[in-house]
Amino acid sequence: MGIIQRQAFLNTFINYAGVVIGFVNVVILFPLFLSQEEFGLTRLVLSLISVMAQMSSFGVHRIAIKFFPIFRKEERKNNGLFLMLFLLSLSGTIIISLIYFLFKQPILYYYQDEASLFNDYYKWIPLATLGMVVFIVFESFLQALRKTVFTNFLRNIVVRVYWLVALFFYYKGYCTFYQFMLIYMLGYFFTAALCVLQLMANKELSFDVNKMYLKSRLLKPMVNYGAYTIFSGLTLILVVSVDTLMIGALLPENKLTFVGIYAVATYIASVIFIPSSALSRIASPLIAHDWRAKNLKNIDELYKKSSVLMSFAGGIIFGAIAINIDEILVLMKPEFTVAKYVVLVLGFSRLLSMTFGVNYAILVVTKFYRAETFLAIFLLVLVVITNLIFIPIYSILGAAIGTGLAIVIFNILTFIYIRHKIKLQPFSFKTLYMLIIGCVAGVITYFLPLIIENHIISIITKSAIFCFLYIFPVYLFKISEDINSVIDKYLFRK
Repeated sequence: MGIIQRQAFLNTFINYAGVVIGFVNVVILFPLFLSQEEFGLTRLVLSLISVMAQMSSFGVHRIAIKFFPIFRKEERKNNGLFLMLFLLSLSGTIIISLIYFLFKQPILYYYQDEASLFNDYYKWIPLATLGMVVFIVFESFLQALRKTVFTNFLRNIVVRVYWLVALFFYYKGYCTFYQFMLIYMLGYFFTAALCVLQLMANKELSFDVNKMYLKSRLLKPMVNYGAYTIFSGLTLILVVSVDTLMIGALLPENKLTFVGIYAVATYIASVIFIPSSALSRIASPLIAHDWRAKNLKNIDELYKKSSVLMSFAGGIIFGAIAINIDEILVLMKPEFTVAKYVVLVLGFSRLLSMTFGVNYAILVVTKFYRAETFLAIFLLVLVVITNLIFIPIYSILGAAIGTGLAIVIFNILTFIYIRHKIKLQPFSFKTLYMLIIGCVAGVITYFLPLIIENHIISIITKSAIFCFLYIFPVYLFKISEDINSVIDKYLFRK
């Protein structure tokens, strides 16, 4: 197995391991050991830190990966790229922090009632942001060095285990809630330190500078590319976080309580999208190679296959969640039962967006990256507008409707743009067959007269029945050669 296959396998394993740890944290332990307001506070500050860090980093993540091969010289390591981007992101953090403090009163105005806990931690947000920014810089260079498994391990496993340990300390009485929050917020300093150790171990931690590389002919494309990636990267983070922030700002009461409930619903729904993210990472270099070779036939084939595979994977996960949503929420506090339709709306929007295949990856790795930036900005504006409309009317369900609607519209526009510019589209009857089979399997499973008192056993049983009813006809009718080959290889050992 080559290095790409090994890293793909390890990254996939780490992603799902991270999902399990995250599920234990977000869905079970944090809501169990913290009050609803305290749990909501942890999600609120994390969303705010993520947004500020993305704004502060000035697109260093994509810049590092794209331009590292140009700056890379063994005798001089990176010729100043590392120092340049480190100083750039540090300057960005200072600027964003000053703006943050400048608008302190307007920001606190929205959180002065039920979310008064937020006031106590306001001054710590910039420091926590700096920790995440430093981590982003080091992480970017490690990824440029193809240490993707290590960085993925830090982001999906280590930081979540760190938060879990912090919660354990608080639960056991080793620290106050205030101390717990500081430990929780500053967790990315820990992962940044591990990045430094990894760079030192590989003798790659270099602050060298080569003035030959600081010329306008090289800096100009970096600035141009960075300017576009700042907006696209920022909007992707904001899209994930803005609904949470707007819930805390727009609801008249019980702000942090609803933020916590919505965070759980969002996390459950986000599990559906994991196969899409994994497939996009694998598909991106293939699309880039075929684009340079002007092999649109291969891109078209991959585009259509991705739609079928994502519809299948998303259908299985969404279906399993939908038929078991009542049992899943029963395992939690009674207050979380209101998250049922939030999960279903967000999950369904994720499923619909997955049917469009790797359309976003096609924009990012081709000459249309500028269009990707403008579409991402439009997505952010649309999310804000739809949330402004629906949150006051339907509370957290309105946030789910607004965000889900915006995501689907974004994918439709991306599809239209690619169809117009490259004359490619991802859909075939196979995608439709996948959705129909999944729908039928879900309806049959949901209405089966099963009476199982143990909720965990019920979830496992219904999920197994649903998966069989879904996978068997997909395999029998050979809707996807890729799915059949995997089943033949690992189940029937052909």
